[in-house]
Amino acid sequence: MHTMPRILAFVSAAALLGGVNAFPQSMHASGSDVAQAVQQVATRAENSVMALAKAIPADKYNFAPSKEIFKPGSDADFATVRTVAQQLTHLAGLPYHMLPAFGVKPDAEPDMKALNSMTSKDDILKALQASFDYQNKVIATLTPENAFSPKNGPFHNSLMGMLIMMMNDYGDHYGQLVEYGRMNGIVPPSTAHQMQMRHGAAPKM
Repeated sequence: MHTMPRILAFVSAAALLGGVNAFPQSMHASGSDVAQAVQQVATRAENSVMALAKAIPADKYNFAPSKEIFKPGSDADFATVRTVAQQLTHLAGLPYHMLPAFGVKPDAEPDMKALNSMTSKDDILKALQASFDYQNKVIATLTPENAFSPKNGPFHNSLMGMLIMMMNDYGDHYGQLVEYGRMNGIVPPSTAHQMQMRHGAAPKM
């Protein structure tokens, strides 16, 4: 999961150097080609995050690493560490913060204050899926012509630039959630699936 966003970032950064003209003429990249390429990466991120969010029990949604978990005498500060619920609501909010500037509206306007304060697993899963659905709606509009211009997004970024930032953020927070899960005896579903494909058996902690 961690390598996936970096691959998208590398490929897209090369295109950024030359803008739309960076696409070789022989490729004849269409809007659907560009959208499908980005959607593959976005779908992988969505599937990994959603599967892990579903696998973490509801009573662990208030879990966050704490000083007490680690060796005595540790001076690490965990006062501002997000809980599972806060990690997921942060991810759910990303598309609504990053993408509306590019002209595509969500099917239903989210209540961001309510989203940020959610603690219920069921509510968070619904909100998270809705945010991914909105993101996918935006990705479907991606073309060689609009990928890098206009730069209307936060940080004066293009649509492709925002999507790269978001994929990297998904990777970072997914990695943190994997650790949260492991600390509670939960094997990430994506890892379990890979282990079963390779060895034909459920993975062990």
